[in-house]
Amino acid sequence: MGYKTTLSSSVDGGVFITQWTVLLIWLFPIIFAIHDFEEIVVVEKWIGRNRKDLHERLPKKAIFYFEKNFAKKTNQFSLVVFVEFVVISLSTILLYLEGFQGWCKWLYLGLMSVFVLHSLTHIGQAILLKRYTPGIITSVVLIIPYGLVFYRTLLEAGTINIADIWMSIPVGIVVFMLFFPATMKAASKY
Repeated sequence: MGYKTTLSSSVDGGVFITQWTVLLIWLFPIIFAIHDFEEIVVVEKWIGRNRKDLHERLPKKAIFYFEKNFAKKTNQFSLVVFVEFVVISLSTILLYLEGFQGWCKWLYLGLMSVFVLHSLTHIGQAILLKRYTPGIITSVVLIIPYGLVFYRTLLEAGTINIADIWMSIPVGIVVFMLFFPATMKAASKY
C-alpha cells in the first residue's frame, strides 16, 4: 500500500502529492498530541487555581456548561484527549491510504479546521483572563504556524481550494459535536 500520488481516481490526471505534503498531513496528530500534552499537564491545577475567577468572568451559561460537562481532572481530560487522538489518527491514516478525495478528505479537513480554530479560542481565553491558559503556548508556537503552512502548501499545490477550507469548517463542527460533548460528559463522571 502507501500514499496514492494522485488526488483523483482517474488514470490520466490528478495532482501530485509531495513528500512535504505527506509530512504536513502526518504532523496533524503529532502536533495535536503535543498541544494536548500541554493541556493535560496543567489543566487540573490550573482549574483549581482559577475556578473563582472563571465564575466571575464567564457568562452564566458558559459556567453551567463548564461545571456540568467539562472533564476537570487530569485522568478525565486525558480520556477525552485519547478519544480525540484516535479519531484524528484514524482520519490521517484514511487520508494517507485514500488520498484527498471523498469523505476521507472532508473528515480530515474538517478535523484540521476545528483544530486550527480551537487554537484561536486559547488566545481568546488568555486575553479574556489576562493570564496563561492551558494550551496557549502550543497554540501560538505550533498550531497557528503549522495551520498556515499546511493550508498555504495545499492551496499552492492545488490540492485544496479556499472553498474547501470554508466548507470544511461546518463539517469539522458537525464531527466535533457528534463525539466531543458526549465524550467530555462521560469522562467528567469517570
